[in-house]
Amino acid sequence: MKQFKGALKALGMVVALGLGTHTAYAADNYPSKPIRLVVPYVPGGNLDITTRAITAAMGRYLKQSIVVENLGGAGGSIGAGNVARAAPDGYTVLSTTIVPLVVNPTLVPGTRVKLGDFDPVGMLGVVPSVLEVNAKNKHGIKDFKGFLDYAKAHPGDISVSHAGNGTTNHIAALLIEEAFGIQLNPIPYKGSAPALADLLGGQVDAMVDQLTSSQPQIENGSLIALVSTSAKRVPQLPNLPTVAEMGKPDFEMVTYSALMTPKGTPLAVRQVLNDALEKAVNDPEVQRQLQNVGAQVVPSTVDQAAQIFAKEEAKLQPLLTSGVLKPQ
Repeated sequence: MKQFKGALKALGMVVALGLGTHTAYAADNYPSKPIRLVVPYVPGGNLDITTRAITAAMGRYLKQSIVVENLGGAGGSIGAGNVARAAPDGYTVLSTTIVPLVVNPTLVPGTRVKLGDFDPVGMLGVVPSVLEVNAKNKHGIKDFKGFLDYAKAHPGDISVSHAGNGTTNHIAALLIEEAFGIQLNPIPYKGSAPALADLLGGQVDAMVDQLTSSQPQIENGSLIALVSTSAKRVPQLPNLPTVAEMGKPDFEMVTYSALMTPKGTPLAVRQVLNDALEKAVNDPEVQRQLQNVGAQVVPSTVDQAAQIFAKEEAKLQPLLTSGVLKPQ
């Protein structure tokens, strides 16, 4: 019996050693074929633009192709679910914001994919949102103080468009309401483009939008940016105050994006991706491309990416459990 137990123990050590060797071998030879990277939204949006700029550089450092596939639907949940079900071998990667993994499980009926279904690789970037009005708005609002004064005097009268229920822009509008004790009239759209079109056309009074979408219209004078939702002023609009500067020092609501792999992907493989990601976000040409669309890079380790998304999840939980955000 003792001999039998000893043989089992030895066999277990051999299996464990073999698995460890296999993982190391996989990492040493990774990637040996093209990597499929899913963006869970339609082409041309903030995440798509950011992802393509960074992953093109990553492919050069990995010496392997990264094939970007747009798989939209259900607020990002379809693409995220597709990646969650893939083999955890590093050859299927998700580019995502917090919305499909934390917000959608509460707001989108039938959504099962969640943050715990993924392992982090690293952060892509961060995009601030801005509260803006049409330069010819009917209320004569020219700055954030004027916006607050009008909102307090006319509760629920200011219509504010956003990219959709549960998006970071929608949440930013709700947090502004809560922070300043005002009542707005949020109006959801199916994406930033139609919401922005109606703001420019005068059908709505204001909008909370990611800078990547609205920067050209702000620069040409069609829109007036009133305030930024980032913790610090955005370099592209150095004269624009933040909500934090307007008396709410802890206020921040931005759109973080990150690369994720299916749960169970070996750390050694994710570290190879993280190393390439770090080189890519520090590439001067990549930084120039992102700056041109209002995004900022966020270099991070695997652990730091996990911490950032966990912090964002904790920030959103009170809104999700309070019923302020309604199911779609």
